[in-house]
Amino acid sequence: MFRQVLVPVKFSVCGRLAAWHACDVVRAIGGTVTLLHVLEYSAPGHPEREKFEVYRARQEEALALLRQVGLYARRPPGFLIVPAPNRSALNGPILNEPAPDGVASAILKVAAETGAELIMLGLRIRDGPVQGTLGRVVGPVLLGAGVPVQVTPCRPTTGVATGVRSGGWRGVLAGRD
Repeated sequence: MFRQVLVPVKFSVCGRLAAWHACDVVRAIGGTVTLLHVLEYSAPGHPEREKFEVYRARQEEALALLRQVGLYARRPPGFLIVPAPNRSALNGPILNEPAPDGVASAILKVAAETGAELIMLGLRIRDGPVQGTLGRVVGPVLLGAGVPVQVTPCRPTTGVATGVRSGGWRGVLAGRD
């Protein structure tokens, strides 16, 4: 089955729920979880040293948050923090801002490099005029992944977020309570 599960986490409620769900699934079927955070950062006009210090601080903050999310796992998960490709990396030294699909391409690259057999993403259900859209990360990951992708909707009905226990392993694997 899926022995290596990659979970990109953006520290939103949906990202945390996806990470918790991945931990539940891995607990049921075995394997390992790798929590990934793609660090987006652009600071045009700032001196290089200041950019580095801010980036380093955000990297340390992201690692602390990944460790916090990872506390739910039975076995300690792996942690990865990678920078999002920026436009200058894709188009030459023109702009130093995140590329439109930089996060998705970083996720797909890490999945290939780590040998991930499953990618689990959190999906925030949107309301309003963009209802039903997958977002700027989930869509490109679904289209570009060479491995299965599970999208976990952001509906905390059971688990750590609500304090309600699920109906055992069947509830975790089949999504039933």
